[in-house]
Amino acid sequence: MMVIALAAGGTAGHIEPAIACAKAIKDLDSQSQVFIIGTDKGLEKDIVPRRGIELTIIPATPFPRKINSALFSLPFRYLAAQRIAKKLLIDKKVDCVIGFGAYVSLPVYMAARRLKIPVVIHEGNKKAGLANYLGSKFADEVFQMFPESITGAKTVGMPLRKEITNLNVNENKIFAYQAFGLDPARKTLLVFGGSQGSQTINRALVGALPVLKDLNIQIIHAIGSKNIVDESTRNFDFYHPISYIEKMELAYAAADLVISRAGAMTIAEQTVLGIPAIYVPFAVGNGEQTKNVSALIADGGGILIADNEISSSAISELVSRLILNPAKLQQMSQVSASHGLRDADIKVAQSALALARGHK
Repeated sequence: MMVIALAAGGTAGHIEPAIACAKAIKDLDSQSQVFIIGTDKGLEKDIVPRRGIELTIIPATPFPRKINSALFSLPFRYLAAQRIAKKLLIDKKVDCVIGFGAYVSLPVYMAARRLKIPVVIHEGNKKAGLANYLGSKFADEVFQMFPESITGAKTVGMPLRKEITNLNVNENKIFAYQAFGLDPARKTLLVFGGSQGSQTINRALVGALPVLKDLNIQIIHAIGSKNIVDESTRNFDFYHPISYIEKMELAYAAADLVISRAGAMTIAEQTVLGIPAIYVPFAVGNGEQTKNVSALIADGGGILIADNEISSSAISELVSRLILNPAKLQQMSQVSASHGLRDADIKVAQSALALARGHK
């Protein structure tokens, strides 16, 4: 029996591809054992157990973005996390490590290296994070979502849930309309701002509703689990606000146009399905989301609007121009689909299993 550890944590953009790969490993080799290494600081503590996968916790060692006491204690905290990771890999008799970046990954990569355990890395962002950049220097195989993220890496796309990659949009439209209480005769705009929602997008969309109501469309809006429905929207029966969308595949099946952030996972899902989108990159970090979507925008598969430029008038103008223009939507859809890559989960899983067998 082979044992494979997957290091992922923090955001859904790291956790979801790890879960997809864990399931692909079990599909390819049902006798293998998989578990995910995370921290108690990210979404993994809720998402991973809910998906029926074992989660093991090690200490979080975030890299401070400014000079403070945490920066000076970082070497000691990092070495402690690496020792814990090393003991975990020994105790679990791990044959291969797959990492997806984030703070949790680097101590695991280094522990695996010291134990001569094979390492596979998947980088999801256009600009590689520090953990994956350093780990790629000695990893046995490196995969990437976008070309040129890491020199020498294989471009395979993003490991995605089968509910997304196997989705037949046309066949599921009627179920999607029923699930969200939609009118099949109307075009549908899907709006979401990531797992936590986006107050910037939320405010702009709510302000645009008086104009959008005249377009004879309908809107599914995931406002975020911590946000509340604006009372001013109660009179707009075409507007359907939801805290969180559990079955995103059905939302995609219903959508003719999307407004979303530009996280790598979101881009991967929407390009695999060929969904036209207006992207509003999250304005934090080093501009990762803008870099993620730049090639798609340049080719005409989506529209970009900066976070500081999103407004009710901007949404009204863009949606009015696009959603009732079938030819433009079709053109955007075709370009989007040309950027979509499938089966990254299988390719990463096959690599890990091959390396694990060699380690045995």
